[in-house]
Amino acid sequence: MRLYKVPITPTSDFATTLRGDTLFGQMCWAIFYRFGKDRLEKLLEDYREGKKPFLVVSDAFAKGYLPKPKMPSRFLNEKSEDKKINRKKIWLTLDELITGEYSKAKQDKEVNSTDKSSVNIHNALNYKTFHTGDGFDPHGLTVTHLGDKDIYFLVDDSQLSFNEFKEVFKLVSEMGYGKKTTIGKGRFEYDEDEIEAIELNNSSKTFMTLGSFSPKGLECKNIYYDPFTRFGKFGASRAYKNAFKKPILLADVSSVVEFYEVQEHQYLGRAISGLSDIPEYRDTVHQGYSIVVPLKELNHD
Repeated sequence: MRLYKVPITPTSDFATTLRGDTLFGQMCWAIFYRFGKDRLEKLLEDYREGKKPFLVVSDAFAKGYLPKPKMPSRFLNEKSEDKKINRKKIWLTLDELITGEYSKAKQDKEVNSTDKSSVNIHNALNYKTFHTGDGFDPHGLTVTHLGDKDIYFLVDDSQLSFNEFKEVFKLVSEMGYGKKTTIGKGRFEYDEDEIEAIELNNSSKTFMTLGSFSPKGLECKNIYYDPFTRFGKFGASRAYKNAFKKPILLADVSSVVEFYEVQEHQYLGRAISGLSDIPEYRDTVHQGYSIVVPLKELNHD
């Protein structure tokens, strides 16, 4: 499998947080639209059965940086009295992360991360009468203005070629990401010439995840993580019977997994099924995999 870094430039506000598991779902819809239902079902058949996934998608990160690992301060060489400051220092370069130079972590303002959220007020409208309901019916929509981002993709080109991947991601950028795409939310651009292949030494005792993942069944020495509950929704043509998926409990992005012995991993986790009781939706699968980055061995002394 090949690891690629794709820098993107958002061109509109986003109404949904830009996370890897949601983006993977939209990539699947783009494969459906571009290459057809049979091709998507073939890709998901092996994916669902726990074989090598054809694609794993990371969360979006500040351009040129990755998040600091979520593990106890003693492993990060942080002083307990500086807890408030250390919480804001969340960004490291890939080299700093791999070599364990956690003291070089930077704050948002130091890496020019300009993400800002706001609430837009809308009003419900009956399109038959072009009037609101009983009285004034406002509701708020939280949107986020994002700065430039990096997204990482692990692609198995024996299942999905690099050119096919580029076609699919291009379609997602044109359709828009997340909710409210019909009113222009979730749009972004990217330059194919800036897609970078990343070579890593994937042998280590310790790894950090670049997205939320399912650690169920993982045999390891330790795992450090924040829990994340995904309240997913069906999209596109599956959003009309019952849009809500069953909740999923995951280990959040920047989780750290420590093994007893040196192992080689490009990703960890598993596919998650059983998200709906609607018969025709039972083939739905959620990305419970995450790309991983090798870390320096932890010092437990």
